Amino acid sequence: MAQGSQSWRLTLLGPARLERPGGGEVRCEGKALALLAYLALEGSASRSRVAGLLWPDTPEAGARNNLVHLLRRLARTAGPDLVEAGDVLSLGPGVVVDVREGPGPGELLAGGTWPELPEFTDWLLAWRGRLDAERMGAWRAEAQRHEDAGAYREALAVTDLLRDLDPTSEDALRREMRLHYLLGDAPLALGAYGETAARLREHFGTEPLPETRQLAEDIRRSVTPAPRPRAETPLPGSVARPPTLVGREDAWAQMEEAWERGQGIVLTGEPGVGKTRLALDFLEAHGGGMRFEGRPGDAGLLYATHARTYRQVLQAYPDLDLPPWVRGELSRILPYLGGTPAPVTSEEERLHFWRAKVETLAGAMNRGLRRMVFDDVQFMDEASVQAGGFIFAHLGWGRPDAPCRTIHIFRQGELTEFQQGVLQAMLGAGLVALVELAPLEGRAVEQLVAQLDLPPGTRGADELGRYTGGNPLLLLEVARSLHEAHARTGHLPSALPLPDNASGVIASRLARLSPPALHAARAAAVLESDFDLDLVAQTLGAPLLGTAAAWEELEGAQIVRGPRFVHDLVAEAVRAALPGAVRRLLHRSAARTLPGHGAHPARVARHWRSGGDPRQAAPWFAQAAQAARNAFQAREAAAYLEQAADAYEEAGEFDEAARVRGQLASELALPA
Repeated sequence: MAQGSQSWRLTLLGPARLERPGGGEVRCEGKALALLAYLALEGSASRSRVAGLLWPDTPEAGARNNLVHLLRRLARTAGPDLVEAGDVLSLGPGVVVDVREGPGPGELLAGGTWPELPEFTDWLLAWRGRLDAERMGAWRAEAQRHEDAGAYREALAVTDLLRDLDPTSEDALRREMRLHYLLGDAPLALGAYGETAARLREHFGTEPLPETRQLAEDIRRSVTPAPRPRAETPLPGSVARPPTLVGREDAWAQMEEAWERGQGIVLTGEPGVGKTRLALDFLEAHGGGMRFEGRPGDAGLLYATHARTYRQVLQAYPDLDLPPWVRGELSRILPYLGGTPAPVTSEEERLHFWRAKVETLAGAMNRGLRRMVFDDVQFMDEASVQAGGFIFAHLGWGRPDAPCRTIHIFRQGELTEFQQGVLQAMLGAGLVALVELAPLEGRAVEQLVAQLDLPPGTRGADELGRYTGGNPLLLLEVARSLHEAHARTGHLPSALPLPDNASGVIASRLARLSPPALHAARAAAVLESDFDLDLVAQTLGAPLLGTAAAWEELEGAQIVRGPRFVHDLVAEAVRAALPGAVRRLLHRSAARTLPGHGAHPARVARHWRSGGDPRQAAPWFAQAAQAARNAFQAREAAAYLEQAADAYEEAGEFDEAARVRGQLASELALPA
């Protein structure tokens, strides 16, 4: 039997409804409905708080007496299990509330008004805005996931929800237009544009944004995304991900021993040696789980890694029942949750923020998240690493009876001094086991080469093994190059015409991309992480549909997979091959684009500085310092101020630099 048929069900999205266990509706309106809605959304409240909210003009004793009578009426009408009526009020544990089940359509308490309760009305308006922001963020992410997977009809269904939530949202409009176009229905795309443009003129007296008008113009001209050249044979899937893991029996055995002991596993090795593949295969063999990662550019951006991690957790468990205080604390790193938390001003408040992360991860573990991979630790920001240590310590991590198992991955020799210290402390305490991966040798190279469907006449595994040093990524890159050469000419070169390092091999393949695809790869590489097609297109100043076509080519060439590069070494090769003038141009364009996407001010500052404009970078570094102060991260705040002063000096504004250094000295309690 479904849970709803055994429990009270309170529907708050749309017209409110209260349904009995087993069926049948109970009439609920006025202050009784206000009480139930308040408890459903806030979790619990004291009697005095509720009494003052519902009877604002009545003395406290009278208001509390009115509340007693209201609770009695509810108990007579609906039974004693609907509201737990102690000193602190809350809904009964068996009450199912639709809002707690994840983002759904409908306005909160649609049609309900309480003009005699101004404070409750303000509370309701705030919650409506908060839920709208939460749903907007969740639905955007869901629509993007469907679109990235090529499930355009599913993406369009979610986009319809976004459009219903905010009919004037041009972001949702552009998504709807793009999806109609990709589904082959340009007239519907242009019809949606015309309707929204008319609505904007009628209600706001404005025209659509330039990017919306440009998209409409592209569609009118029937700008068809250029497909990859059909003359080239698509690369076989085996060179994207060989079917079978080879040569890792010893490492696997070490991981099994650590797993049985309850220890965390730490994998390390040179770039491209196959750490991530081993970790994910091991995870899958033990029941599956989630992969989180540090990304290039995270270091120095406060909680950048954790913002991505907890966004993934909430997307994977959208109906996670988190207390309001937890959601409020998480909104420090996930603004779409709608909270407006005050600055953190003490160590106690910072630990309170970290405890919200503990609650969130514990809730996900209770729902089944027991196995996790944390990839590319060397890229993670220090604040996230600090908080991560606190979180896992409170979850009993590293013990045989711990509720979770983890695998952490880092590139050999690339940990920061702080990260290396954390690793040594964990090794010393016996919390983790370190497993080092070496390149493949002999029989393992033969087994890998045999899976790659190489063109006839390709040299033997011995020669490829020597040529690549047994590095799996480099071997796969060589295989891709050989497949592409054979597809173009119908035969193989007489000698391996490839450089003897991973970056060179990758660069040789990049040189064969079309100009739009190469431009898109360059923009993505400059952005480093947390980019999507919209951001890449805006950074390039290119039409979105043309960028989508270029991205399709990059995916076909196994340069990118979805909204990321197939490997960090590929992104590094793209950046290394960028001409200086082009690099600076893209950095400046990224700096102008990112503020509209809610980017951390330090990320914007870095792009201005890398783009050759330190004068623009300096105030953004100063903003980053203030954000760090608000998070009670004094060391990061000082580092940002130092960078602001350096930027002012680079720009020749020595008075401003001196002012910032004086501010820094004052904050560090040093003589100015």
